[in-house]
Amino acid sequence: MSATLPSRKDPTGRYFINEAIKKPKLIQSVTNPYDHLVTSLKNILDICPPSVPWTGSFARGLYFGIFVGPTSIAFLFLWLSKTHPDLAIHGLFPADYCKAYLSLQQETYTAEETPRSGCSLNHEYMCYNAVKACFTKDLTYVKKFAENIDKLTLRPTFIELLFGRAGLLSLMRTMKYWFPESSEILDPEIEKVIQHCLSYDPWTFGTHPDHQKRYIGAGHGDIAIISNIVMTNPAYAPKVQGRLEKILALQMGGGNWLSCEDGGENLVQFCHGAPGMIWCLIPLKKYYPELQEKIDEAIERARKVVWERGLLTKEPCLCHGITGNAFALAEPQRSHFLHYATPSMVRAGLADETLERSSDNSGVWWSEAGRAWGWMMHDYDRAGLGDSMEDIGYPGATNP
Repeated sequence: MSATLPSRKDPTGRYFINEAIKKPKLIQSVTNPYDHLVTSLKNILDICPPSVPWTGSFARGLYFGIFVGPTSIAFLFLWLSKTHPDLAIHGLFPADYCKAYLSLQQETYTAEETPRSGCSLNHEYMCYNAVKACFTKDLTYVKKFAENIDKLTLRPTFIELLFGRAGLLSLMRTMKYWFPESSEILDPEIEKVIQHCLSYDPWTFGTHPDHQKRYIGAGHGDIAIISNIVMTNPAYAPKVQGRLEKILALQMGGGNWLSCEDGGENLVQFCHGAPGMIWCLIPLKKYYPELQEKIDEAIERARKVVWERGLLTKEPCLCHGITGNAFALAEPQRSHFLHYATPSMVRAGLADETLERSSDNSGVWWSEAGRAWGWMMHDYDRAGLGDSMEDIGYPGATNP
């Protein structure tokens, strides 16, 4: 079979028809994730080198924390300094690049929350100080982060992951993971944020106060809020168990979840639908031994819809593309999906417009750094170092 993207698309245009469903002999493999990782990292350095002015394409080059921008790429290199510390590109190692991408005038971004920034994963000030704390092991950055949490009050109802308090929990959990000495400062803040989250019921999200939706997916909804509360402080697992059971009950017969509790779109991607549910349920499962069988059944049913409808026609990325969907699957299906997200496939698909180009050209959620994150995870698994879904996770969402 030639190295091309699938030739047929679903009538909606959202995904490629997965011919391997009816013809298992067509299942592809990926034998060299390390090589793809290196190629992807070189692409990042070519597209958006660690220099100013920043050449990122999203929002005219504005920085948006771990979502897109140089701090998101620094976060990738931070993790590579743990998983692949000796990987040298142009004579420099991941730690060198992490430092370089954290030195691009991020300090010019202020702590104030803006209507566009939210308060967490796309808030440059908060993410920069969090990643800087992880990298430098310097309490100065932990204090800067903690001292500004209470000032982020523009929209206190923002509880969800990308814009809201669940993302703050993720950032603090990650700081504690990389820098255990930060716990004394962060633990009281974690308690306050969790209490803030639990004070709202139901959890809703919308950028306008009069237009709120009850999302349940990983990007803006309940499952990522639950997973970040529990992963950050497992003592709260019983307090949100009812919410988790409600989400499990909302799974449709075909294996997917609609984007909202009361309906919404039937999408298959991280932010809405089965893939994000799987990303969150896998690390959650160990905290709910009495629900493990039910969670395992939900994951298996969800994987069926990802396998059927998850070869998305958008440029491969973690948030709404083949790369993120691949890790919702188990082998050999995971490798089959990743086969269609290799650097050569992406380059060809964008050139002939078979793939829909992302509005971001480099960041970890929407573009090249996200593909590199996937190759990092896949190589970690292939090397037998552990389970990347548990040990590494989704950047800013399910990290330890």
